[in-house]
Amino acid sequence: MPEPKAAIPERGTQKPMAKRISLLAGGLVLILLIVSVVLSGCQGPAGPAGPPGAPGAAGAPGKAGDPGKAGEPGKSGAAGPAGPAGPAGGPAPAPKPRTVVVDAGQNQTAAPGASVTVKAAVTAGDGSRITGYQWTQVSGTKATIADADKDTARVTLADAAAYKAELVKHLELLDRYEVLGVNPHSLTDAIRATFRVTVTTSSGEYPRTVNVTAQLPFVFTTGIHNVAVGEPVLVNARKQNSYSWSLSGPSGSAAALDSPSDRNPYFIPDVAGKYTLTEATGRGSVDVYAGTWAGAITGEDAKGRPVSATCQACHNGRAAPDKFTDWAKSGHAEIFTQNMNDPAAHWAINCAQCHTVGYNPAVKNGGFDEAVEAEGWKVPPGGKKGQWSEILVNFPKAAGMANIQCENCHGPNNTPLHMNGKIDAERVSIASDGCGSCHGEPPRHGRFQQWEASKHANFEAALLEATVEGRGASAAHCGRCHSGQGFLAWIKQGDLTKQIQGARGNATEAELRALGLTRDKVQPQTCAVCHEPHNPGAATGEPNTATVRITGSTAMLPAGFKAEAVGRGAICMTCHNSRNGARNDALGNPPSYSAPHTAAQTDVVMGQNAYFVKVGERGKHSFIQDTCTKCHMESTPPPAEFSYQLAGTNHAFKASKTVCKDCHGAFDGGTLQQAVHKEVEELGEKMAAYLLAKVSDKVFIKDYTPHTFQGKFYDVLSDAAEIDKANIAWLFPTEPHGQQGFLIKFKNPVTFTYAPAREAPHTVLMKEAEVQLGTITTDGTKVIIPTSDPLVKVGWNFFLIEGDGSFGVHNPQFTFEVLEASIANLK
Repeated sequence: MPEPKAAIPERGTQKPMAKRISLLAGGLVLILLIVSVVLSGCQGPAGPAGPPGAPGAAGAPGKAGDPGKAGEPGKSGAAGPAGPAGPAGGPAPAPKPRTVVVDAGQNQTAAPGASVTVKAAVTAGDGSRITGYQWTQVSGTKATIADADKDTARVTLADAAAYKAELVKHLELLDRYEVLGVNPHSLTDAIRATFRVTVTTSSGEYPRTVNVTAQLPFVFTTGIHNVAVGEPVLVNARKQNSYSWSLSGPSGSAAALDSPSDRNPYFIPDVAGKYTLTEATGRGSVDVYAGTWAGAITGEDAKGRPVSATCQACHNGRAAPDKFTDWAKSGHAEIFTQNMNDPAAHWAINCAQCHTVGYNPAVKNGGFDEAVEAEGWKVPPGGKKGQWSEILVNFPKAAGMANIQCENCHGPNNTPLHMNGKIDAERVSIASDGCGSCHGEPPRHGRFQQWEASKHANFEAALLEATVEGRGASAAHCGRCHSGQGFLAWIKQGDLTKQIQGARGNATEAELRALGLTRDKVQPQTCAVCHEPHNPGAATGEPNTATVRITGSTAMLPAGFKAEAVGRGAICMTCHNSRNGARNDALGNPPSYSAPHTAAQTDVVMGQNAYFVKVGERGKHSFIQDTCTKCHMESTPPPAEFSYQLAGTNHAFKASKTVCKDCHGAFDGGTLQQAVHKEVEELGEKMAAYLLAKVSDKVFIKDYTPHTFQGKFYDVLSDAAEIDKANIAWLFPTEPHGQQGFLIKFKNPVTFTYAPAREAPHTVLMKEAEVQLGTITTDGTKVIIPTSDPLVKVGWNFFLIEGDGSFGVHNPQFTFEVLEASIANLK
């Protein structure tokens, strides 16, 4: 990767130099040439002299502004009268400052543990005097600096283990055994250390930086278990106190682990075949298959799209799934082709690491670099029409490895896994690490880091809500949207109102395990969940041709309605709805105390599922082309640190309020949100007052607050506890475990008893409690607020608007109607 340019040195304080005033006398003519800075308001110089008289000695100069006295007659005649006084002088333009320039030298590379010399060269253009130097490390793996107070310092890099630890720190470490994907951003941050020299002179301080990059064997990898010979494989184990790894490889291999007692050892496969890493302490293992690159492209069709005589012989929909046809129409299949054919394009050999198969000049494993070397292909100075066709004919081996092919995502074809008649988990993954190996290179390709900054990358939610260990069989409900594997299975079944289905109805735990809804395999909402990897589209600029798995209209949603004609927003709406069936006055009282699922944006933007108002009237924002993605991804620029000139779609997904101005002029939604915030708070206060008025002097409640007892985490409902109404200090609506409820704060702490399954009961003294509305009773059994009470409908409306999260922006009219009607129905 190209190193970033060092920062421009800061400027010190400069003192302008005044030029001298020259007085030139010629005959009797007095000429004043003043080039110094004239203070504002000073009197100007004398005007020009009159016509020359007879020759004579020069007269004395007249005062500025007064007539000049003529000289005595001389050889040249008397001088004429002086001209009138000139106008008052004004400030002259400031001269360009001359500053101190510091050069910290060229960026360098070195082996871990090696020493390099860094030297500052200083040009004091302002005439100032150098008084000191100070070298410091700005970023990167910690190095040591000798002679840090001199112009020349000695930097000693950390050892290889420290650099590997720094790399691992930048990666996602889950509590599982797996191969770790290495993305460009993380690797660059780990291997590059930045040093700053600050030069002090009598006129100020002047900083400059230089980078020193460590030479490590690691390269960008996808995290799949089908890898290339000669490239490091970094693995991960579960979190535990100690580790004891061993490695077995194919015949003839001399591969070894770098650190068998480390949580994250690596090895470099040296021959093709299967490698097994076994960790004795945790009784875990990782299988890895290694081989060499093959390449696929053998020609092009009439439209210039790639064809493959080898791949298409099997991947034709009969012998093997036909993934080739869709891939050949994608941007992946033509990125190299485009750059060769487009006269306005640019391409350098370092682009080959992502735009071709297996480019790694440091290793011999059959990649693009070897094909280039064998055929003598050189990167052309620019693109031109038809150049790709020429490369196909003249450099068939290089062309065969060009563009982003099957092996970029699935690993080398020349391994024991290819041609074995089945789809191997070691070659297929929906993890975003696969995409991040190329789309994780800020600033130009930072989609992976954008995604990491979003809630779609929430592994914690996936582990808690979408695994059989966390939810049991109910993972078939939550796993629809909280796991990537669950979502893909769910949308294939057609009926989205049902949970994930198995052979005989709702999927069993065994069927969910087979889908990957376990702590060892579950993935959140990754790139491949929204985009079909074999046809993700061709471009995300203008026009945007990116494709998503669901577009146009949704099927019947779990919220009990369809979203029609919503473009690419259809895939967002499939999960972002209330997911509790239809709710409105025409259907009667709420069937339960359930709150709408927090991600209820679709209900609001489509004007659905609320009480006391007319439903089904769509908000105007629902008619924007591509709805959700237009504002959240296309109009809102991506984070600056993860994008090139704020270009491309925003995969952090958070919409900026400034995009409102694109359509609404100066309006940015701020005042609207303030008004809605205020009304939501008012409604919450009225709900609390309404409930408190229904409570007698004594009331029974059950707490559902997650808590820790004796070092162990619990998330269980307590037994009913009797409290005095007079002990309630404050309450406000909250949503414990998907149910309408209230957060109750006490004047004096209350003791609650919890009885976890298969454990002895324990008690906790609580200052506040999260209480489900249906567990607030008069005697531990009789509810104070039945589902027929208006408070339940109002509560649904409250959580619908609060859970939408836009505070009115998605559908202002509907939002205010719901809030105002809810307040009115509590009076």
